[in-house]
Amino acid sequence: MLFAIGSILLLLIILYMLIPNRTLFHSAVNTERHLAKLTRKSVSIDDGEIVYLEGGSGQTLLMLHGFGADKDNWVRMAKHLTHRYHVVAPDLPGFGESVKNPDLDYGISDQVTRLHQFASAINLDEFHIGGNSMGGYLAGNYAVQHADKVISVGLLNPLGIASSPDSEMFAMLRQHQRPKVLVGDSKQYRELLAFAFYKVPFIPSFVVEELAKQAQEDFPLHEKIFQDIHAMSNGQPHFSDPLDVVLRSIQKPVLIIWGDSDRILHPKGASILQSSIPNAKAEVMKNMGHLPMIESPSNTAKIYLNFIQCSTQ
Repeated sequence: MLFAIGSILLLLIILYMLIPNRTLFHSAVNTERHLAKLTRKSVSIDDGEIVYLEGGSGQTLLMLHGFGADKDNWVRMAKHLTHRYHVVAPDLPGFGESVKNPDLDYGISDQVTRLHQFASAINLDEFHIGGNSMGGYLAGNYAVQHADKVISVGLLNPLGIASSPDSEMFAMLRQHQRPKVLVGDSKQYRELLAFAFYKVPFIPSFVVEELAKQAQEDFPLHEKIFQDIHAMSNGQPHFSDPLDVVLRSIQKPVLIIWGDSDRILHPKGASILQSSIPNAKAEVMKNMGHLPMIESPSNTAKIYLNFIQCSTQ
């Protein structure tokens, strides 16, 4: 029996080594989506195709990923949401499987317009909107421009706070160093993981290699998008529609979640936003990095669900 078990394990190891990384990657991605009850779909807007994940029923949660990321950043958290809510997570234009056109402008205003076209194309009439990092910057601006569509706003370590102190990454950027979120090879991708998380969650090596390969292919476009979304001028960021300004007049409930060990965007942004927004609640998560929905999906979902339930009572 021991010989048989050993033989089976050896066979599995050999098969694993023979299966291409891309095949293993897609298998892992599809498994996580299935566990979260999410299905891949696509729709067309004026500038091209938008690919998105959708699942669950109830009120809609429209979730927006950050820079250099994609729709699957929400899958682990969505597993705790789809039993009560209808979750929609698109690849924002320029990322993932959605339209990637280097001739487009990817500044905040244009991205809000594309997001609104997407929401209309899939018949989203009223929804909670949430976003991480760049997605939070986009979610906040969308909520101001289309307040009739939005029930509440969830901001997870959002980009776009003009009065925030420089984070470690922005201090490097001001010294004209490559921002950590712009990845050109596998080594830089692994450095980004260590930089973005307080404690890097388990991610299989074949997943890291495939994501690094995709980041390398997208590097020229993402370099342009970084310039556009940060409204870079003379090598320095200048947010055209900063959240600590545009959200001052918002009447919707706003949740701010921030990891206290975020090195990409300064955690003091949480208190700055809370003091700037009339109906804002801030939750600072201890021992947490830039991506709480991946690093601690169940706890992040619990905070978000409690907020949504309170905001709709």
